[in-house]
Amino acid sequence: GRKSEVEHLRDWENRTDGSFLSVVYGRRRIGKTRLIEEAFSKGELLVFEGVEGQPTSYQQAHFLDQLADISGRSEYRLIKTNKWTDLLILLSKYIAEEYGERPVTVLFDEFPWMAAERTKLVSSLKYVWDRHFTKNNRVHLVLCGSVCSFLVKKVVRSRALYGRVDLELRLGPLEIPEIQGVFRPNRSLREITELYMAVGGVPKYLEMVDAKVSTHRNLAKLCFDSYGYLVEEFDRLFASHFGTNPVYKKIISHLALKAWSTRDQLTKATDLASGGGLTDCLEDLELAGFMERYNPVDKPNSKRIVRYRLTDPYLRFYFRFIEPSLTEIRKNKAQVAFTRYAPQSKYAVWCGLAFEHLCLSHHRLLAKELGFSSVRYRCGSWFSQKKDGAKTQIDLLFYRDDRVITLCEIKFCDEPIGKAVIAEVEKKRIALPNPKKHTIETVLISASHATSALVREGYFNRIVGL
Repeated sequence: GRKSEVEHLRDWENRTDGSFLSVVYGRRRIGKTRLIEEAFSKGELLVFEGVEGQPTSYQQAHFLDQLADISGRSEYRLIKTNKWTDLLILLSKYIAEEYGERPVTVLFDEFPWMAAERTKLVSSLKYVWDRHFTKNNRVHLVLCGSVCSFLVKKVVRSRALYGRVDLELRLGPLEIPEIQGVFRPNRSLREITELYMAVGGVPKYLEMVDAKVSTHRNLAKLCFDSYGYLVEEFDRLFASHFGTNPVYKKIISHLALKAWSTRDQLTKATDLASGGGLTDCLEDLELAGFMERYNPVDKPNSKRIVRYRLTDPYLRFYFRFIEPSLTEIRKNKAQVAFTRYAPQSKYAVWCGLAFEHLCLSHHRLLAKELGFSSVRYRCGSWFSQKKDGAKTQIDLLFYRDDRVITLCEIKFCDEPIGKAVIAEVEKKRIALPNPKKHTIETVLISASHATSALVREGYFNRIVGL
């Protein structure tokens, strides 16, 4: 996978001269470092890594230790300075002496930690970038990290580096087509889908899965065993992204109890005024890929009808099945059946919602399958509530520039889908506003088969299976 991302990172190699500055960010365990190592595996790559939770003085000493190891010049360890400017100039001089006009990639991994989450390093980097790296070197400098809010707000949007960042790459999860080759033919598409709904396309989590045993056995081991990696992952995630600030956990915990939430509901749940503090926290969570803000797809710019929901599959699974039994799971030293903590009735309901999220996140794949990927569109959920309290929601809608609305009904169940679904979808189709009289196509997306009776009705333009 990651072909597009690799191409963007390597794009600088097509330049005949000059230096290039990239910023790569994404949630913990998403594969940022691995991506960069793979992209530049055939060239010169110098890696400097920040250390979590350490002050600036420690980061600077660690930087010199790494430069000494890379260069073989032990005298670098003896340099005494408390200025990042001096250390960055030293790096530029070393690159000029060692590589001359040859291209070299420099990775500042976990850059927010290296900066001790302060802007002093960013300001120093601006100065050295303008006066040394761009004039004396041919270097591709990659600033990478999991603290997405710092990299976006203090680096990409900073006055210091304004206009200097050549590539901003937000690394998201792998998609199902990128991972299914790892698990086929040992596992069915149904099992791969259930695995993805629980842990998402996070490479670190997927690496721990044993393709020789069932998805449920893997999840039982990872999530319901006291030594399971995903039992304590929630606390590790939030410690590395947000430190000890309790507001982030409050927001996530609140969203985990609901399919969605309004801003007023979040304000009450967090005891924060609906102002800058809450706005910053919501933006930080969204940048990290844990949640999203969304509108009805037909009113994308409305500020009055805004909802928030979790988007990270692991977090949705964690709060539904791990967190409620966390005390018991931590005491459990033996193997347990998956259904002990994920009973069939609750799991079936969760699967329905999780499959909707999966289809939303794979909308480009669906557009390609349905034959309109070359048409510009916007997509998402649609919802409305009338004055009498009647609520209507459509799982996934595509508003297409070719004057067609594609209405998708999404089902995840074991039994074949019968004709009863037609009345359900028709009710939604009638409720959907269509002032421009666009054609409305109906699509059924199902993890199980459609009955022959449903197919004969010809109601759906397409029925899409796994």
